[in-house]
Amino acid sequence: MKQSFLILGLLAVALPRLIASPEDAAIIAATKSYVAANSGMTKINATVEQVEGDFARVKVTPENSKATDPALVFLKKTDGKWIGLILGTSFTVEDYQQLGIPNSLRVN
Repeated sequence: MKQSFLILGLLAVALPRLIASPEDAAIIAATKSYVAANSGMTKINATVEQVEGDFARVKVTPENSKATDPALVFLKKTDGKWIGLILGTSFTVEDYQQLGIPNSLRVN
């Protein structure tokens, strides 16, 4: 019985992220364009990790895992369009503050 509740709880958390929404598709498309324009990575996998209001955090990994390290991209929705803000493997508090990234999306 306890395991059933655990499984249901995990599904409740994971299921919304497993089912891609049209918004996720727009975020991923914007991420791929941003990464191609701002890095040497051209073939990537992108996963929307979290969306908070008009901000999103996306994990990007190269298709060739030996090419480079995974990174994060933060995006902001402006005038109905997702725009890349920053790409990297680590960020400072100042980075987050300057870009207005909500605390709930920040990683240490």
